[in-house]
Amino acid sequence: MEHPVNKPKIIGYWFNEKKCQKFGVAELNAECKRRGIELVKIDMSSPMEEQGPFDLLLHKLTALFAQALNHDRKAITAIKMFENYIGRHPETIVMDPLPGVYRLLLRNQTYNLLKQCFKHDDKVFTPTYVELSTTDLQHNRMLIQEANVTFPVVCKPVTAGGGIEAHEMAVVFNESGISECTLPCVAQSFINHGAILYKLFVLGPVWFVIVRPSLKNFYAGEQETVHFNSNNVSKADSQSPLTQLDPGDKKEDLPKADPAVFNRIVTNLRDALNMDLLGIDVVIDSCTGKYGIIDVNAFP
Repeated sequence: MEHPVNKPKIIGYWFNEKKCQKFGVAELNAECKRRGIELVKIDMSSPMEEQGPFDLLLHKLTALFAQALNHDRKAITAIKMFENYIGRHPETIVMDPLPGVYRLLLRNQTYNLLKQCFKHDDKVFTPTYVELSTTDLQHNRMLIQEANVTFPVVCKPVTAGGGIEAHEMAVVFNESGISECTLPCVAQSFINHGAILYKLFVLGPVWFVIVRPSLKNFYAGEQETVHFNSNNVSKADSQSPLTQLDPGDKKEDLPKADPAVFNRIVTNLRDALNMDLLGIDVVIDSCTGKYGIIDVNAFP
């Protein structure tokens, strides 16, 4: 009597082309084959039922979500198809579940989650923030004051993970500078952190930290608004003048990072979001030594 051949596990994946290149899909495909796993790229323009069944879905749908929010019909159709497939196939593992991904799509939602998540932690915080959607300077001034947002502020697009535009930001030093920001935006108090950014990369219970350049210390005043792309500023080899500390700011005075605090941040966010693939951007306040979470990304 012949023994049944074990059926290979099938992983369906969807990333955009840029992510495919960065992720090394060819190498991943070869490794999966060695382990008896079949890797299938999902065609979002064709019915998923005809491409499956899938044992696991691995995705980076944030760019499509952002397009859907901008009323792109193809993106809306693709997202709806993906959601429907998951609904019909509860046996399929989804990495990561969509509710958590949705919460990270809008920065104001993310910051609200962080605020709740760490409200009882005396070492971890998210800087004060407010959403601005009008060009009315008086109204914006009122919103900023009510939210205890302090200058300088970093103005960020509300939608995160939607491509290059999601990383186009501005440091604003005074109330009148808000008028230069692209609206709607999230205005977040800038925290001086000695030009050092800690990027936490989370893979399930395992996490890694990479130290990257970041914005130098800034102070409120009458300076002109500084526009920047956060990806470019925080590249490993960044030579931007924006990341060079001024002579009065000494790097040796900065507090040392505590892995136990990083671990607490990772554990709490994984539990809150029910996600395993996360990127968490953390700065350490030069004055207080507290850990400020300034962004969270799905599948970094």
